[in-house]
Amino acid sequence: MQTSYDVVIVGGALMGSSIAYFLSENPDFGGSILVVEPDPTYENAQSTRSGNSFREQFSNPLNIKISQFGLEFLDDFEHRVVVDGDVPDLNFRGTGYLFLATNQEGLARLDADHLVQLAEGADVRMLTPDETQRQFPYMSTDTLVGSRFGSEREGSIDGWALLLGFRQRARHNGVTYVADRVVGLDRDGDRIAAVRLASGSVVPCGYVVNAAGTRAKVIADMAGLPLPIEPRSRTTFVFDCRQPIEENVPLTVTPEGVHFRRERQHYVTGGVPLDDRPVDYDDLATRHNEFEEIVWPVLAKYVPQFERIAVMASWGGQYAYNVLDHNLVIGPAESLVNLMFANGFSGHGLQQSPAVGRGISELITYGEYRTLDLSPLGYERIVRNEPFVESAII
Repeated sequence: MQTSYDVVIVGGALMGSSIAYFLSENPDFGGSILVVEPDPTYENAQSTRSGNSFREQFSNPLNIKISQFGLEFLDDFEHRVVVDGDVPDLNFRGTGYLFLATNQEGLARLDADHLVQLAEGADVRMLTPDETQRQFPYMSTDTLVGSRFGSEREGSIDGWALLLGFRQRARHNGVTYVADRVVGLDRDGDRIAAVRLASGSVVPCGYVVNAAGTRAKVIADMAGLPLPIEPRSRTTFVFDCRQPIEENVPLTVTPEGVHFRRERQHYVTGGVPLDDRPVDYDDLATRHNEFEEIVWPVLAKYVPQFERIAVMASWGGQYAYNVLDHNLVIGPAESLVNLMFANGFSGHGLQQSPAVGRGISELITYGEYRTLDLSPLGYERIVRNEPFVESAII
């Protein structure tokens, strides 16, 4: 291993590999990059266990812009990550997102967010219950007062392919990946001087990027900085419907917190646990009881065909949950200028990874954001205990 690196990235899954990709693609950055990844198989990476979806439908203009860059990146993915003619297949499936409202308060929130989205160039429209039923005739609209639907720019991808594309291009560009774990940070005043690894290596560095996912707080604690991020359990279920639905089944978000979408001939769904508390970092257990207790009753409420379904598969995962405001934390702390945060995505990491990778690349290379100003999502809001407001959280 090289004795020192200009940038050490802690965590080599989707976010870490996106940052490595954008740094190594930046013609103005000529430094060395080390990615420390404790699980090079990525079997337990959240990007391989998530719903793998992209949307424009956020309520905050900055979050909308972040996702819009992600969608632009997907459009040009094959040209951006190609290595010797090889490009992973994203298998993008454009279905749109459908948000449902069952009371006037919920409808007013959808409508207000819709105006913000339109102002940012998003392709969205409000639907009455009758319009919702005409476009999605399989849906029961008895309890609906309205909905909001996005375009087929929104949809789902193969998250593993996105990770692989970032990683293979980064390695092609000279980024070093090592299977190891960070166990300590050597601090020298307002800087991190070196990273200590479980293997015994001590790696001097210019910058450290915390891209450790659900373990982000562990790394922040090593630097003596508070970070309100914790692992929260999320279970994904794949089910089969015995009565075929011919129409588009977009990623539908219900007021009850259950979401569902078609995945080829099956359907993918999940919800929020009734007791949504932090879990152990290694707890990836499937909460089988959530299907009948939380998910199925909601599915059947909105889609009568879903009264007769069978679970085909399920798996457990985690959100890197930002307790303060459910939004990402990016950039340095004033008290520790060379430690960069890229954490707390609370389920939105896949769609935000391109913009975050580009943003961290700009901060390290130029000392400022050059394209999209992500400073409202910076670490200092954590210190001030000032939430970044976003109402469209799933």
